[in-house]
Amino acid sequence: MWKRIVGLLRWVALAGGFLVGALAAGWLVLWVGLHSSAVRVPSVVGIEGTHAVEILHEHGLTGRLREGVFDPAVSPGLIALQQPAAGFQLKRGATVRLAPSLGREARRVPDLATLPLSLAEAELDGMGLRTGRRSEVEGLADAVVVVAHSPGAGALVSPGSPLALLVNRSPRIRRFVMPDFVGTRESDAVRVIRALGFRLAEAQRVPYAGVQTGLVLRQDPSAGGPVVEGSVVVLWVSR
Repeated sequence: MWKRIVGLLRWVALAGGFLVGALAAGWLVLWVGLHSSAVRVPSVVGIEGTHAVEILHEHGLTGRLREGVFDPAVSPGLIALQQPAAGFQLKRGATVRLAPSLGREARRVPDLATLPLSLAEAELDGMGLRTGRRSEVEGLADAVVVVAHSPGAGALVSPGSPLALLVNRSPRIRRFVMPDFVGTRESDAVRVIRALGFRLAEAQRVPYAGVQTGLVLRQDPSAGGPVVEGSVVVLWVSR
């Protein structure tokens, strides 16, 4: 009886030992396999993009260039950021994402010419820029608008940079040579006067023997003289 029990215990112990050994061996094989296929990510920050990809390839990894990032501490074209970071362990063949530096962050100056001053200032503020020195001129535009600015449209500047603005302070005055309306029909004269931007005073009705009704007899300002936009024109018309 005791011999059977002892034999059974020996068999259980042997089977248990075999199982533990098999588990230990399997774990060892797995550990060795994992560590033999693991790769420590090298640092490629500060290295030119294509060269950084080659270095990763030599370490059994794949480098993938992504969209650049602004970094004033790293020259443009060199790697500014890598993910995962250096020292991280990856499976052989895994991908490391690389972001090249775009250098110092910049803003592209918009075209502000012909914009009202308030709208131009709002656009600059929305882009992280600001209004610098402002100079004013007169008569260069038909409204109070930005005529020019420096730096010009399309230039790259740092955030917060000021733009010098040249602003038309008052609308320019258009000048004309006064047309000759004497002898024309009143309706034709009125149409031309309004089209030129003049103001028309009330017509003076004058009796004139031998002249049909509705013809212009006299005008002020007189024909051929200089006049500006918005001038008042008076017509004397036959009745």
